[in-house]
Amino acid sequence: MIELDYKQQILQLSPKAYLNDINKAILTAEKFHKDQMRFSGEPYVNHSFRIAITLGEMGMDATTMIAGLLHNCITNSPLREKEISQEIETEFGQEVLTLINNYNDISKATASTDTEYEIMTKFILNNANDLRSVLIKLADTLDNVRTIEYMPKERLSTKLQKIIYIYAPLAEYLNLDMIKKELEEKALEIYKPEEYRMIKSKMEENHYTFQMKEKYLEYLKDILKNISAQASVYGRVKSIYSVYNKQKKQLKETGKVDISNIKDLIAFRVITDREETCFDILEKIMDKGDIITQEFDDYITHPKPNGYKALQGPIVLDEVSPSIIEIQILTHDMYYFNTYGPASHIAYKESKSRYANPSDKYSWVEQVHKEINKHISLREQYLSIPINVNIFPNNVFAFTPKGKIIQLDLGDSVIDFAFKVHTDVGYAMVSAKVNGKAEKLDYQVKTGDQIEIITQIGKKSVKQEWAMYANSPSTKSKIQKTWKSS
Repeated sequence: MIELDYKQQILQLSPKAYLNDINKAILTAEKFHKDQMRFSGEPYVNHSFRIAITLGEMGMDATTMIAGLLHNCITNSPLREKEISQEIETEFGQEVLTLINNYNDISKATASTDTEYEIMTKFILNNANDLRSVLIKLADTLDNVRTIEYMPKERLSTKLQKIIYIYAPLAEYLNLDMIKKELEEKALEIYKPEEYRMIKSKMEENHYTFQMKEKYLEYLKDILKNISAQASVYGRVKSIYSVYNKQKKQLKETGKVDISNIKDLIAFRVITDREETCFDILEKIMDKGDIITQEFDDYITHPKPNGYKALQGPIVLDEVSPSIIEIQILTHDMYYFNTYGPASHIAYKESKSRYANPSDKYSWVEQVHKEINKHISLREQYLSIPINVNIFPNNVFAFTPKGKIIQLDLGDSVIDFAFKVHTDVGYAMVSAKVNGKAEKLDYQVKTGDQIEIITQIGKKSVKQEWAMYANSPSTKSKIQKTWKSS
């Protein structure tokens, strides 16, 4: 595709009131990336253009699209960093520069080789008071994975692992399922090509394909057309990466793939208007096929402890295929509650329990959904619409001097940080610096703080008052235990 096509796509996807601003950003990106090439040999600016296209397709405002176009202008010209930053701020405003700087901070945060990937993902979300920089990073990662075959081999493994274990979960937390699926699928295809081909081939052999999904979709729509005017049917084919996760043990032990026990390789969701209609739909489907009774659940009559409601389970529709598929039947209200409320997938995943009770601990899932929808609805009216969020509000994330991210609870002090780094570091601590300045030991840590613990060799004692400065029960216990035994 030629550059002109990219420019036309960007302008077609841009808010119409701000085409001049977008066009100016296109010209600025071309200027700063002049003569710069990607590993593929194509002009670097094409990468920036594709990011802007993805952001436009997501319904982002003009400011976010401009920041996407200019996202690498500063880092690709380190000798002119101040000059370029000043020009961007002058021409496009402080918000654009802030989004770019926040985008660059995400890249810096993922540079540590000591931090667990899950903690990196949570830090990115917790640190994002405005979600737009995170969405730019996801658009950037999506384009990188689409062209990843050109990356030097020595960098490939690390990049693929970050895509799978940092950025795909990031998309999942934000309910961006299509981005998550593409990141995982492409990364797996490059990272584990043999396993990818094996699973893909097995699914195609057994007709678990997009074409078969569409065939089921038309069949279900036809048999349900007289049930309710409000009924909608959606389908999906399970991703190859998801199948790979379920097959890891099998692949390791036998080197083969067996998908016969996976009953949701093709799955459908039927959403209707009223609870009683859900049972009418189930009855209609049972007239045409067979449900596997022992595995079919009525969570409408008997909801899960977290409030999750739906009729769901495996079925066979012989008129389409002898394969087992999965179906979920629920109302619009149930779907919203299950997706964004206390029964959301994120709340379920984070609770690590299928028996979790309802909680507002993950109310930010709904907040993110509402803020993104509000942003999209206002993009034609306003140049800049922040997506204000407060994700993982009960946690804070601080850095060691070497860049490792430490996850803490809200209210944790420097003492808690020291003991979280290592118990021996806590015992040997004599003082601490926060962001280069000496701080008292009762200082409450904030996300983004860099904390240096000053230790004394051989010191293993603590002061009694440290227990008052600590917030974590674990830290308090260690302090009290050591103080009593000293």
